[in-house]
Amino acid sequence: MKLVIAVVLGLVVAAAGAAAVAVETSKMPAATGAAAPAAGTPGMSTPGAAAGTAPAAAIVRDTAAKPADAAAQRAAAELKARQEALRKAQDLARTRRAMAAARAPVNFENAAVRDVLAYLAEVGKFSIVFDNALQEAGIDLAVRTVTLRLTGMTYEEALNLVLPKECGYRIEAGFVLVTTLEKSWVPLKTATYSIQLALAEVPDFEGPRFEVNTVLAQTRAGGGGGGLFGTTTAAQPDEKGRATPERIIEMIKKFVRNQNDRRVAPWDDEGGPATIQHLGGRLIISQTEHGHRAVAKLLAAIE
Repeated sequence: MKLVIAVVLGLVVAAAGAAAVAVETSKMPAATGAAAPAAGTPGMSTPGAAAGTAPAAAIVRDTAAKPADAAAQRAAAELKARQEALRKAQDLARTRRAMAAARAPVNFENAAVRDVLAYLAEVGKFSIVFDNALQEAGIDLAVRTVTLRLTGMTYEEALNLVLPKECGYRIEAGFVLVTTLEKSWVPLKTATYSIQLALAEVPDFEGPRFEVNTVLAQTRAGGGGGGLFGTTTAAQPDEKGRATPERIIEMIKKFVRNQNDRRVAPWDDEGGPATIQHLGGRLIISQTEHGHRAVAKLLAAIE
C-alpha cells in the first residue's frame, strides 16, 4: 500500500512540474529564428500586418491628393483673378461713361474748388477721391476758389476747367482720382501705331497729290485758332513727297503737347515721362490716355 501511494505522489509531482514548464514556455517571446506566417496565407490572420498596411495606404492617397488640390487652388485663383479684372473693367467703363455725359448749365461764384468737385460728382453720379499727394504738395482745394459758368460741356471737361493748373486727375475703376499734375500722368499707356501709309511714296500722276501741309492746314482751318493741335507749322515732307519717320515724330511732338493740354504728358526731350520710338514702320508711344487720343487723331489726318 505504501508503495502505491508513493507512486501516485510521484506522478502528481511530475505533472505539476510539466504544467509549470508549459506556463513559463508560453510567457517566453518567440524564438528569433522562428518563421512568421506569411501575410495573406489562407486560414491564418496577421493582426500586425493589417495595422501596418493602413498608414502606408493613407500616405499613398495623401500624396496623390496633393497635386489635385494644388491644381484646384490654381484654378480657383485664376477664376478669382478673371472675375476681379472683369469687375474693374466694368467699373472703369461705367466711370468713363459718367464723365463723358453732358451736364446742365451751372454757375459758380467764389466757390471752393473742393465743393465744386463734390457737387459735380454728386450730380454726375461718380465718386471723387482726393490723393494725399495734394496735401504733401501744399495744395488745399478747400481754400482755393473758382468763378465760372459751365454750359454745353461734359463732366470731364468741367473737371478739367475747375482744377487749378498744378492739379490733374485720372479716371480709375469706379472713381476719379484728383492728384498733382505730375502724378496724373502716370502710369503711362504704351501703344503702337502703323505709319506705313504715311511713309508710302506718292505716285506721280495727274490730279490731287497728298501733301502733309495741306491736310494739316485743312485740319487747322476748322478749329478757329488752331483746333486741337495748335497753330504750329508742320514739318515738310522730303523731296520725293514722302513723310519720313523723323518728320512724323517731329509733327507729333509739336502738335501733341503738354502746353496745349495739361492732360498730355511732356515728352522725354522736355524732361517728361512720355516717349516715342520708330521701329519697322510703326511708332511705339508711351503717353497718357488723352495723349494717345491726340496722336491717333493726328495720324488719321496725315494718312
